[in-house]
Amino acid sequence: MDAHDRHPDRPTTDRPTDRPTDRPVQGPDAPYVARTPEDLLATVPLVLGFVPEESVVMLTFGAPRCFHARVEMPTLAEEVMPMIESLVEPAVRHGVATVALFGFHHADRWTADVLRVLASALRGHGIGVVTCLRAHGGRWWRVGTTAELDDRGEGQAFDAASHPFRARSVLEGRVTHPDRAAVAATLAPDPGGVAGEVLAGLVEPVSVTTRRFEELLRSRCGSGTPVTDAEVAELLVGLRQGRCRQAVARHLRRDTARGQVDLWSEVLRRAPRERVPDAAAAVALAAWVVGDGALAWCAVDRGVEVEPEHPDCAMVARLLQRAVSPEGWEGSLRPLAG
Repeated sequence: MDAHDRHPDRPTTDRPTDRPTDRPVQGPDAPYVARTPEDLLATVPLVLGFVPEESVVMLTFGAPRCFHARVEMPTLAEEVMPMIESLVEPAVRHGVATVALFGFHHADRWTADVLRVLASALRGHGIGVVTCLRAHGGRWWRVGTTAELDDRGEGQAFDAASHPFRARSVLEGRVTHPDRAAVAATLAPDPGGVAGEVLAGLVEPVSVTTRRFEELLRSRCGSGTPVTDAEVAELLVGLRQGRCRQAVARHLRRDTARGQVDLWSEVLRRAPRERVPDAAAAVALAAWVVGDGALAWCAVDRGVEVEPEHPDCAMVARLLQRAVSPEGWEGSLRPLAG
């Protein structure tokens, strides 16, 4: 499950289509207020960071701390209940009041049935379902509580890419990738391969002190200064030292985490294969703190591809699976980590 704390200033919905809000959009800090199905469909890529395909998406509302989640659309009957449990459990645990559900897939009847079962399970736990839509090919259809109540025909046209929400997000500097693969591509190995070859010969002989590691961390995070091969090697060596990993945790705050995301992404792209899991775990943790669940999962995937039991990748995966809010990082988790 891709669990996301990333949001366009906490999207809300408004009656009569969905649920009320207390203020309209006014200025850069105002929420995105969704009044129509098209508004909600335009919101989905913004909170995920990419345009979903073959996915089930759940937006949550009315909890002390809302989250949004995406899972792969199940293709077999035996996959449906595990998918439902992965969404219902965190929604119940977080005290979610209402949700909006979306199915993005070409199989219309299957998608509607999956959404219907999920909606029923959520209602069984006292969670309201304010909107339930399936979408494909630039059109959407409502999914009813029974198949007889489903929308039929050609559906309603929508274009999330040209919606005002997307234009506003661009002005605010938000990046929305065309699909999840494009997110993963941001962490792919350096296509030239030269840096990786050089680093493969540098990493093992290099030694680094905690002071030097922290100096690199402070000077390179968010600075835009190019990181040399030797510095990448020092950072990779440091990630295998307990005190240096503690330094990563100490310097990781929600207001500065984006700098660590950028730094560790660069290190990951240039890391020799055997060092990929360490760098991937650093990216994943920083991305989770930022609230970018998609990037965090892509980093975890890169790490466990090389080392399936890597402990730090597994830790971030658990945080994402349980939809743990990154707000807890500075309150209790960061002191424990660092």
